[in-house]
Amino acid sequence: MSKAQAQGYAKLPDLRLELQALREHFSGKADKIFVEIGFGNGEVLAQMAQQNPTWQCVGIDVYRPGIGALINRCTRAELKNVRIVDEEATTVLERIPAASIDLLFVLFPDPWPKQKHRRRRLVNAEFAQLLHTKLSATGIVYFATDAEDYAEQIQSAMGASFFRFDINRIEPIPQTRYRQKALKAGYTIWDLAYTRDRTPARTSEKLEV
Repeated sequence: MSKAQAQGYAKLPDLRLELQALREHFSGKADKIFVEIGFGNGEVLAQMAQQNPTWQCVGIDVYRPGIGALINRCTRAELKNVRIVDEEATTVLERIPAASIDLLFVLFPDPWPKQKHRRRRLVNAEFAQLLHTKLSATGIVYFATDAEDYAEQIQSAMGASFFRFDINRIEPIPQTRYRQKALKAGYTIWDLAYTRDRTPARTSEKLEV
């Protein structure tokens, strides 16, 4: 960690959300619940919290430099609606009450490109089944990846119990530094969004990748 990140990480107790407190936290009063799994340096999570002060914004990650960076962002912007869970993602999701997440982002999860490591990928059939119980009836889950075979895996896993959501309705698409670097390098980005329930106003059959 950099010195600044270490200073931010030292303040984690002020923002940490313990596993045993998840049910109470997600049952509290908030306009919406936004969750980001693997928030990187926190740029998207902090921006969402700042733009939506009445939302509860929860970041799930174990990467300490990123946690420190997010805490620094929250401190500078005086954000009061951000909490961090520094635990493994599926463990956290299992503790979250059913149908309580309104918006969930998974941006550029580790693709584990080697064949022998792909079992470690976050998004699989089991993850999709778990997420289906946690997303609200009108909730949206949004994935971004620059790994084509992972995009295919996400579509296969999510297609069994979710409906595709028109990605153009997510405005604006988060322009992270990772995305900008990937685009500059000439990589293709797959943006994939899903909702639990099909309604003509929310779903586009024409969306292709």
